[in-house]
Amino acid sequence: MSFLTQLSSAIEIQQQRQDEEYNDLMSRPLQERVNRGYTMTNLHAEFEFFDGAPTRWLPAPVLPKRYINRVRIHCEYNISKFREGTQVRLSHGPLSFLMEIEQDGVNDFVLQTSSYEYQRNVLDTSCFPLDGWEINAVNTDITQRLLRSTWENLYGNPDFCDHLERFLTGQFRNQYRESPSPCCGNPSQNEAIRKAFTCNYFHLIQGPPGTGKTFTIAKIVYYLMKMGKKVFVTAPTHTAINNCLNAIANELQDASMVVKVGERYQADEIVHNPYITRKKSLKLYDYQHSDEYSKAGFVIGGTPFALCSPASKKLEGWQFDYVIMDEAAQMSIPLALPTIMRGRRLIFVGDHQQLDPIVPQDTGNKFFDCSIFKRLVDLYPQDITLLDQSYRLNDNLIHIPNRLFYGDRISAAHTLERPYTGFVCPAAPQIVNHPSNELLVVHHEFDSLGRSPYEANLTADIVSDLLHNGVPVSEIGIMSPYRAQIREIKRALSERPDISEETVNQLFIDTVERMQGQEKDYILYSMSNSNPAEVEDRLEFFYSPNRLNVALTRARVKCIVIANEKIFTFCDELCRQSSTSDQLRDGAEIFRQYFQIATKLEMITEDEDW
Repeated sequence: MSFLTQLSSAIEIQQQRQDEEYNDLMSRPLQERVNRGYTMTNLHAEFEFFDGAPTRWLPAPVLPKRYINRVRIHCEYNISKFREGTQVRLSHGPLSFLMEIEQDGVNDFVLQTSSYEYQRNVLDTSCFPLDGWEINAVNTDITQRLLRSTWENLYGNPDFCDHLERFLTGQFRNQYRESPSPCCGNPSQNEAIRKAFTCNYFHLIQGPPGTGKTFTIAKIVYYLMKMGKKVFVTAPTHTAINNCLNAIANELQDASMVVKVGERYQADEIVHNPYITRKKSLKLYDYQHSDEYSKAGFVIGGTPFALCSPASKKLEGWQFDYVIMDEAAQMSIPLALPTIMRGRRLIFVGDHQQLDPIVPQDTGNKFFDCSIFKRLVDLYPQDITLLDQSYRLNDNLIHIPNRLFYGDRISAAHTLERPYTGFVCPAAPQIVNHPSNELLVVHHEFDSLGRSPYEANLTADIVSDLLHNGVPVSEIGIMSPYRAQIREIKRALSERPDISEETVNQLFIDTVERMQGQEKDYILYSMSNSNPAEVEDRLEFFYSPNRLNVALTRARVKCIVIANEKIFTFCDELCRQSSTSDQLRDGAEIFRQYFQIATKLEMITEDEDW
C-alpha cells in the first residue's frame, strides 16, 4: 500500500470510528447519555448578546433578533465530560445553536459563539425560554479536514511525499556538522542543544520528568533567534505550547519576537507575560507588511490546526527554518504531518514513557501504531539525546518511576529531603505527616464508578491542612483519571467553610492529561475507581502505565496517591486471564509492581475498626 493510499485510509478510518462512536452514543437513552456525561438537561440559560453585528462583514440584525455572544448555563449537578474548547449544541425544542465552552465550572458553564457560527446563532429576544435548555456533545470533523488538506498538499508534491515516506520508514540518514557544545546546561542538555543546531534534518530529545526539556527548548530557540531563524513551536495542547513560550519569552524579553496564535481561552498560562504577543491568526503576508514584528529572529506558537486547517488558515503561507514539536509522544503520526511539512529542520521533544495520543485502535493501519515520537525513536535510536538529570524529583521521589519506566538511567540532581512537621490533618494526620515523599493511601470504600465522594472528601481534608500550614495554593496540584471525579473534588472543596471560592478556583484540579508538562510541590492523585471490573471497555485507559508515570512524576516535594485496594488486587486476575490483551497485561503488571514497591498507608474505616 502506497504512503498516500495508507494516509487516505487512515483519514477514512478515523472519521468512520468517530462517526460510529458518536452515533452509538446518541442512540442511547437520554438518561444514559446524561449519566455518561455527554448530555446535560434541565438547564437555566442567561444570554449575552452583541450590540449590533459581531463583525463588519455581517449585516446588523433586524430587532428583536440579535446575535448571541455568550450564554451562562446553570445546572444543579454537573457530571459532564465537557471542558474548555469543547464544541457543544445548545438546544430547546426548535432552537439549536452550535457553541464552544469558554469556562467550565463546578455547577455552571460559559458558552461562547465561535467566529464561524455568528450568522447562525441568532435569537428572537422578544420571546425565548430561560429554563429547560439541553446541551449535547457534537460530532466534529475538524481533524479530518486538517488531514484531508494535508493529503491534498502531499498529492500535489510527489517529491516531498517520497521524502516523507522514506523518513517515516527509517530510510533517512541523518547527519550532524562538527560544532562545539554550548555551556548553558548540564552535559545531556548541552548535547541536545548542539545536535539541534547541527543536524541536517531532525533530532530527537527524550525528556523524562523534570529533566529540563522546556529549559532545553528555550535555549535552542534563543540561539536560533540570534541567528535570525523563523521557528514554529507546536504541541498537541495549548498548555504545553504556552509553557514553552513562557520560557522562550523570558529568555528573549521582546514581544516583537514571540507570538502565540490561538483563542483567548487558550492563553491562560501566558496571559500575564508581557513578552508574548497574542493573535488569533498571523498570515505570512500580514507579518511581512507589519512593523509590529521582528524581521530577524521570530517564533510562533500554535497547534497543528493553525497551519492548514481549511476553516482557519491562521498561519497561511508560512515555511519555517525550524519546527520544534514539544510533547511529541502525545502527537499522532497523521496530526504530526502538517507540522513536518512546514519545517526545513525538525526537533521532536517528548517522552514515550508518558501519555500516548488518542487514536483508533486495532485498525491495522501503521499511521495509528504509535505516536510520531515513538515511531522515530524505534527507527532512529542513534538520533536520540536522553536528558538524564531530574531537577524536580529528589532521590525518594525518583525511585519508583526510575525503576518502573527508565531502567535506572535517570539521576536526581539533588538529594534534598524536605521536612514534614507541623501538619495536623484531622481526618488522617498520618498522611501529610508521613516521612516519605511518595505515599500510596489505600482504602476500602466502594462508591460510584469513576466518582468517589470518599476520595474527594479525603482530598479536601488534605488540601485544607496544606493551606492552613502555609503551602501556597499555586503549589498544590490535584488530579484524577476521570472528569466526574474532578468535579466531585471541586464540590468537596467548595463545601469546606475554611476554603474560599477564590481558593478553589485558583487550585489546579484536572485530569492527568492536563497536568503533563507541569509540576507542583504537592500532588494529590485520586484514582476514583472502586471496581475496575465494571469498566471492561476502558480497562486499558485506566491501567495505562504511561498515565501512572505522569501522575507519579509531577511533585517536587510530596506525591500522595489515593486508591481503593481493589484496583491492585484485580491486577492479578487480569494477568491470569488468557483473554487479556498484551497491552492491558503490561499495564496491570506495572500497577502490580507499583503496589509492591510503593510506601503504603492503609486507611481503616469505622466499620472495619469496629
